[in-house]
This record gives sequence, C-alpha cells and structure tokens, in this order.
Amino acid sequence: MQILIAGAGHGGLAAGAMLAKAGHSVTVVEQAAREQLGHDWEDRFTFSLLADALGVAESDLPREIWRDRGDCTFVSPNGQTHVDIHFDANSRQRVMWRKPLHRLLLEHAEACGVRFLFETQVTAPLTEGLRVTGLRTRAGDMAADLVIDAAGAFSPVRTGLPEALGIEKSPRRGDLFYARRVYFDRLPDAAAPEIPFEVYLRHAGEAGLSWFCTNPDSVDVLIGRIDPLTDAQFEAHLAQFRASHPWMGTRIVHGGQSGVIPVRRPLTRMTADGYAAVGDSAFMTTPMNGMGIDLSLRAGKLLAETVLAHPGCTAQDLWLYNRAFHRLYGGDTAKNAGLKSALLRLPAQDVDFLFAARVVESSDLAGGGQGVSVPALLGKLRRGMKKPSAFFAVVNGLMRGGRAAKLYKNAPETFSPAAIAQWDRSIARFDLPIESR
Repeated sequence: MQILIAGAGHGGLAAGAMLAKAGHSVTVVEQAAREQLGHDWEDRFTFSLLADALGVAESDLPREIWRDRGDCTFVSPNGQTHVDIHFDANSRQRVMWRKPLHRLLLEHAEACGVRFLFETQVTAPLTEGLRVTGLRTRAGDMAADLVIDAAGAFSPVRTGLPEALGIEKSPRRGDLFYARRVYFDRLPDAAAPEIPFEVYLRHAGEAGLSWFCTNPDSVDVLIGRIDPLTDAQFEAHLAQFRASHPWMGTRIVHGGQSGVIPVRRPLTRMTADGYAAVGDSAFMTTPMNGMGIDLSLRAGKLLAETVLAHPGCTAQDLWLYNRAFHRLYGGDTAKNAGLKSALLRLPAQDVDFLFAARVVESSDLAGGGQGVSVPALLGKLRRGMKKPSAFFAVVNGLMRGGRAAKLYKNAPETFSPAAIAQWDRSIARFDLPIESR
C-alpha cells in the first residue's frame, strides 16, 4: 500500500513508522528543511508514550534533553490572586526540548523504512469524487492509497477537501492561540519566585494568557493571544515582565519563534475515503493549555493499528479510528473546551472574582474542568453567588462541555454520512462561540 503523510508532525511520524515497519510504502512530504524541524523550546508530555512510539524503554531517553517540570501558579488578571498547583512524584511531568524530540521520531521512522521528501510543499489533496487519492505538491502530483494529514492547523490538505465530506475546514475566533516564546538569560544573584512556573490569565486584560518560567539558567517567556500578536504588543508585555522580574536578562538563548496552536475541541469528523488527520490538523490539543503531543502520539498509534487491521482505507474503515479516538480521548478534550470558552467570554474583572472567591481552583485549572464533583460544585455555588452572573457562566461552560463530551464518546458506530452530520450538529449546539472584535 502507498501511504503519503503530509507534514512531519509527531502523530504522522508515529503512524508512519508503524506502517512502514509492517511493510507498507510510506513517504513523508515536508515543506521545511530537515534541520528546521521542531521549535527551539521545551514542551511537556507523557514520556512513556514517546518511548512506546520509539520501541525503547523510558529510561533509555537521553537525559540531557529533558528535565522535571516545576510547580505552577495561575495568576488572576489583576495579579492579586494566585492559584498554586503542586505536583508529587507521581503527577510531576517532565519537559523535553522539541528539536531532539523531532529528531528521535524522525530517525526512528527512517529506521523503520519511511522515506522523507524535505523542502517540498504540499498545496492540495488529489481527489476522485469523495475519495482522496494523493497529494498535489510543488514537485508534482503524488498518488496514494492513504493520505495522512499531519500538516497543522492550516493544513492545505484539510482545507482543500470537497465540501461534501463534511470535514470542518476553518477555525473560528478563539479556536487558535497565537504565541511568541523566548528564553532569555537569567541574571545572577537575583531572587527568584518560590514557584517557578507562573501562568497569567488574561495578561494585561487581553484575551489569552502568558507565562513566565524561571529555570536554573534561563527564563522562559511566552506571550499568547487568541488574535494575532503584534510586535508592539509583544514588546510591551515583555517590558512588564522585565519590570516585575528583575532576574530576566536581555540576551536570547533559545526560542524567539512564533507559533499557532489549536485550543478547541478536536474535529468531530477527521477521516474520509483514503484520508485521516492527526495532531494539529485535527485540532488534537487540550484547549485550556494547548498541549497536544500526548494526543498526537496516541492518535498516530491508533490510526496505524486501524489501518493494519483494515487496509482498504475506505471511509468505513477509517471511521473506526475516528470513533475510537473520540471515545478514548476526544470526549475529554471537548469537556475541557467548555471551561476555556467560558473564561474567554468573561470580562477580566469577572475572572478576578472567580479566582478570589475560589470558584476557579487548582483542580479546575489542572484538569481543565474534568471530574468536578457535586460537593465541589455546591461549595463553588455558595462562594460564587456573590456574583451569580460570573459563577453561572463558568457552570454553563462546564455543563456544555460535559454534554459535548458525552456525544463525542457516543459517535455513530458505523460510517453513515447522515447520522454523522446529525451527530456533528448536536455537538455544535453546545459550543460557546467567542465574539469577533
């Protein structure tokens, strides 16, 4: 079977390695040069998933490319309330540099037989009726029995699919997070915070978040918004951080790049005849924090297992992957999206109240609204009724997310365009849209 993967995303590399190892012909078409892959920053994820994708023991992952994540504090918009999250040995995640992570996945894929075409831009899918039959690239058309879309949030493959497939193409305001991240040097002999990782919700009153993480040898600054970030905004927010964190130097040691990160529920439908999306192409991230490596690696493995069991790659075959992903993972991220959207829709002063009144607590922010118990909600109700409009806005977001999650976990068992369209419309009723500016 001929398999083309658009983009060298984590999930696509994981799927490609498994499929090539099983004897299929797999080619990754990537617009960047090999040495450009991976952002020059760290990200956290579950290392056992990477070890599984590489076929090695977790202890074999190179020690020099990762470190333990520190404790975290969320800061209210007015800066007056901090919600601290402390991790124990079992819950503390680790962070790894993205370039070595990409290198490990790429070299493993090559060892399994995957072929790479770097500096080759994908421009559109090739289709015959409602079946995807390959990729159109700057180097010419390429035919395939299966196209795996790992080309990111603005994938030219997904956005070029026939409308009749019913696959969502364009994100809405609030679905994407525009971020710029820089590591500056850390000045010596300056006091540092007790909790190293500070996350600022609605930083400077704007829709989005920023963080300031104090590392032993650097400070990691991210400025992110749901609208594109201007240079003037970025420099103004940096100046605020430098004034409040005197150990922040001016020399850039890593990063300086911009990124666009999905922060929404995943695509309800992400497969078609001869087509399957993974990672950012299918908006597979946790909406409250934009973390997506875990979900991408899980999706890549699940997709490869589905293809190996059902090599016809028909719409019915690949729907099994679509449904299984949502049953196992997509439902939880849909629930997470409810809280994120509710907080983004509130004015900054209402978010300040929710923090101060402990309506939003560490368990909500760490879990993104997953698993809120009835006793916990009753406690929030007592405290939140001092400002019921803000309180019920959050409850509404949590409940809408919960209802969407149940629908995600109960996707149609078999491929039926009519049933899937109805299911999709049912989920959309529980969205909380972010108004345009």
